[in-house]
Amino acid sequence: MKNIDVVIVGGSANALGILRSLAPFVSCLVLCDDKSLPIFKSRLGKKLLVSNTKSKDIVLTLKELGARFVKPPVLFLSEEKTVEQVSLHRELIQQYYYFELTSHDQIIDLQSKSGFQTLAERHNSPIPNASVIQTLSDIANANLLTFPCVFKPLYQDVSYSKKFKKAYKVASLAEVKELYTLIHPIMPDMMLQEWINGKDSDIYFCLAYFDSNSQLIGDFSGRKLRSWPLNIGGTASCTNAPEKHEELSEMTASFAKAISYSGLIGMEYKFDNKRQRFYMIEPTVGRTDYQHEIATLSGCNLLLQIYLHSKNENLLQFPLNKQAVIWRDEIADANALANGADPVEPFNAKIFYAVKRWNDPWPYLSHLIARIVNRFSYPKL
Repeated sequence: MKNIDVVIVGGSANALGILRSLAPFVSCLVLCDDKSLPIFKSRLGKKLLVSNTKSKDIVLTLKELGARFVKPPVLFLSEEKTVEQVSLHRELIQQYYYFELTSHDQIIDLQSKSGFQTLAERHNSPIPNASVIQTLSDIANANLLTFPCVFKPLYQDVSYSKKFKKAYKVASLAEVKELYTLIHPIMPDMMLQEWINGKDSDIYFCLAYFDSNSQLIGDFSGRKLRSWPLNIGGTASCTNAPEKHEELSEMTASFAKAISYSGLIGMEYKFDNKRQRFYMIEPTVGRTDYQHEIATLSGCNLLLQIYLHSKNENLLQFPLNKQAVIWRDEIADANALANGADPVEPFNAKIFYAVKRWNDPWPYLSHLIARIVNRFSYPKL
C-alpha cells in the first residue's frame, strides 16, 4: 500500500464528495462494503471492498491496512456509526493515520439530540426549547412547550428508519401521545422540540474544522434550498451563503471553544423569521455532511485544508466565492419539487449534481443502467 495519502471510509454520495474533492490533488483509497454504491463506480481513487464499515470490523481492517502504509495517510469518515467505532477504538489505529477526533464522551453527547441540547443550554447557545420523551408519562412534562413542535429520535437507529419518518411535525401533546404509542416499542428515546418558524430555505449550515486547541482551521457556510421529505428531511439541494458566513462562523467557533471541541463538525442552523435570529438545530461530528461537497464546488476546498493541516503543510487561502453555486441530489430534489417545494433558486447559479458529473460519469450511468434493467426484468414463469 504505497503512495496512499488519504483513506476514505464509506460508499454513499457523501463519501463520493470527499473523493471528488481530494482525488485531483492526492492519492486516495476508498474502503466500501457494497460494490453497488456510487463511489465504487468512480474513475477516481483506488477501491477496497471490506466486510463492514459500521462495526468494529472497520477498525480492525484499518489497523491491518495501517501497518502496511509507508507513511500514515489522513483518515476521512462519512458515516455516523463509523465515527462511533473509530472513536471508541481509536487507540488501535491512531499510530497509523492522521485524524483529529474530539473525546469519545463528547462524540456520543453530540450525536445524541439530548446530549447536544444539554451542552447548548449549558453554554447559553441559541437552541429551541425541548423535552426528552422516554416513557408515556414523560409526555405530560412537555406541557410548557409551545406548539407546533418537531418529534424525532434521540439518535440514529436502523429499525426506526425502516418504519418511521426522520421526524414528525406535531400540533399537540395528544398527537405526540398517539405517535409515541406506535414508536415506543421500536424507539423509546425521543425528543420533542419547539418548531422554528421558516421554510426549508431558511436552514443554513456551517462546515468547520478545529485543531486540538479548538482553534478554527477552516470553515464554509451554506444554505438549503429544499429538503426531502419537505420540512423535516435531509438536504435535497443547497447553495453557498457568503452573506451569512461571518455570523455563522462566529457562532460555530464560539460553541466549539466553549466545549473544547476538536475535529470536523457541521452545525445546522435555522433562521426564525419571526424572531429574526438563528437557532442551532443539530451538529454532525467527526465526519462529513451529506452536502459537504458544496464547499469545494464553491471554491473553498475545506477537505484539502484539513489534509494540508494534518501534514503540517501551508494552508491555502480561499476567498469567499460570491457567485451562486448549487449542489443537488438528483432524486431527492425531484421528489421535493414534485410535492410542492419552493422552486426558487439563486439566479445564474452553477449547478452540480450529487452523483451525475460529466468528468466522473460512471456512478450515475451505472445507477441509471441498473434502474432500466430492474424496470424491464420480469420473473420467470
